[in-house]
Amino acid sequence: MLLLVPLWLRLKFSVDEVVTTLLLNFVAILLVSLLIDGPLKDPLAFGWPQSVPVSETAMLPDLVPRSRLHWGLVLAAVLAFVIHFIQSRTTFGMQARAAGLNPSGAVFAGVPLGRTLVLVAMISGGMAGLAGAVEVMGVMGYVTTELSPGYGYSGIVVAMLANLHPLGVILAALFSATMFVGADAMSRSMGVPSFIADVTVSLSLLSMLVAIFFTQYRIRR
Repeated sequence: MLLLVPLWLRLKFSVDEVVTTLLLNFVAILLVSLLIDGPLKDPLAFGWPQSVPVSETAMLPDLVPRSRLHWGLVLAAVLAFVIHFIQSRTTFGMQARAAGLNPSGAVFAGVPLGRTLVLVAMISGGMAGLAGAVEVMGVMGYVTTELSPGYGYSGIVVAMLANLHPLGVILAALFSATMFVGADAMSRSMGVPSFIADVTVSLSLLSMLVAIFFTQYRIRR
């Protein structure tokens, strides 16, 4: 239901769905909190706001023993290749790219803009929900309001670093993860502030945005 609001605003008033979905994050968090304190509450959690734990048989197996690396990484890589194939080899993929790059031109070319945006939003929302399920079944083992420390915002940064390319997302995500994990390790072992990862990723994002700007526009003297 929350997904329908940004779609309606986009189709009716051309409102950027990124802004509306970011604002609806607070509504989604309160909804999850309501479920955790209600039907999904774990009676053995001693009042801690969390859901009933996931069964051991439903947890994702580890890729590396005694580590947090699980098969969710493989699933994410496979989905990146699938999305790349859809975008580059199918009619729907070309329509989706046209609708995103130039909605007016897509409508002029005969692309069903409303249906295309709805399908893209449903695929995106489904993949986001799958990512949350992977986090629960691969790492946490239960649902809590503290499940995501800002993965959505990190996803926006990763997508921009990859220039919205599905295969580039794999490299951009590995780069961002290496920066944050390495900064935490350096902070524990050498006393280096962990905020250096934020600075590095932010500078990388600014460099990518500047590069995209100069590839799209040429400065003439």
